[in-house]
Amino acid sequence: MVDLFLGRSLVCNNRDRVEYDTEREVILRLQNRILLLFFGSVDSQRCQEFIPTLKDFFKRLTDEFYVECSAQLVLLYISLDQSEEQLEILLKELPKKCLFLTHNDPYRRYGWMGLGGEEKCLFLSPMTPIAELESMFEVEDVPRVVVLRPDCSVLSPNAVSEISSLGTNCFHNWQESAELIDRNFMLNEEFDDKKMRSVEEEEAASNTR
Repeated sequence: MVDLFLGRSLVCNNRDRVEYDTEREVILRLQNRILLLFFGSVDSQRCQEFIPTLKDFFKRLTDEFYVECSAQLVLLYISLDQSEEQLEILLKELPKKCLFLTHNDPYRRYGWMGLGGEEKCLFLSPMTPIAELESMFEVEDVPRVVVLRPDCSVLSPNAVSEISSLGTNCFHNWQESAELIDRNFMLNEEFDDKKMRSVEEEEAASNTR
């Protein structure tokens, strides 16, 4: 998934519009996370009706008000709007932690694609040009939420109805299927390792006195 967006500028939908455009920044934002590609347009009534559901779903998994630790989940809005003004209208309704591609980003309309295996594992390749991102994921209507594993394989080609009916429970299903490395476990393991080293250092110091 990281390779899919290297060289692109991912913008955070917060007040400062922080941009992540270096390789290191993109990797830190996307690595070992499930990615939701939300294709939408302000012109679509169904899209506008779905956004409150999507926003609530994402906030309940990532907002500190609801959870102690944010889920390993990224929401990236792929605008099919015709103008930057239309893009801004929809961004006002989306979560502040949501990422998006700018309206003039060429990758919003022009991408690269390679297919491997039955699950359509996607990667960048200069040998296989395609017209646009929506073609890459066979997006024919909106709203569309494509769910990707960290390795870029598709978990769900369209999770709109799944999110609407199951709510946050569907994330736990994706999490198991994606085989994410538990970030909390890693942090606890690192903490225990540091604590053990600290105890050993104290014992060594006391033995030298």
